[in-house]
Amino acid sequence: MLGFTADEAVGGHCDRLLGGSDPFGNRYCTDECPIMRIANRGEIVRNFSLNLRTKESQHVVTQVSVLQLRAGAPDDYYLVHLLRANADTTEPHTTREPASTSRPHLVAARESIDVRARKLTSREVEVLGMLAAGRSTPEIAERLHISQLTARSHIQNILEKLEVHSKVEAVAFAFQKNLI
Repeated sequence: MLGFTADEAVGGHCDRLLGGSDPFGNRYCTDECPIMRIANRGEIVRNFSLNLRTKESQHVVTQVSVLQLRAGAPDDYYLVHLLRANADTTEPHTTREPASTSRPHLVAARESIDVRARKLTSREVEVLGMLAAGRSTPEIAERLHISQLTARSHIQNILEKLEVHSKVEAVAFAFQKNLI
C-alpha cells in the first residue's frame, strides 16, 4: 500500500519511514509516539485514522488497528500496526472519527452485523478488550477481582462464541469487526 519493500520497512523507524500524523496534523510517528505511551500504560489502543507518507512522498489516509503481543516479561511486547486504506481518500484531513471509537464496546458488539459478536456478554467484551491490551489471564483476574479460573472460563467462552481457536484470533476478530 505504501510502496516500501519488506527490507526497507522491517526494523526501520516509523517516524523516518512513514511521517504519520492524525487528521488534525499532529505528528504520531515520532520518538515520543502517543501509541507507545498508551500501550506502556496498559491501556487499549483503539482504531484511529492516520495520514501516512508513501515511498514516493504521497499522502494516504489509513485506518490503523494495533495489536499488542506479549514477548515474555509483562513490559516486553510488540505493537503490530494493521493498516487499511480509507475508502474515501479524497478528504485527507477529515475530522470525523470512525464510528467505533465513539461507541462503548458493548454497544459495538450488540449492534454488530456478525451474529457471533452479538453472543458476547458485557463481561466477555470487557475481557476481550483486556486481551487486546495484552493482558494475561492472571492480570485479567486481578483487575476484575475474579479468580483465574473464572477469567479462563470467560476466555474459553469468548473463543467458543467467536468460533476462533486462540486469543490472538479473538483479538483480530474484535478489531476486524470494530468491537474494540
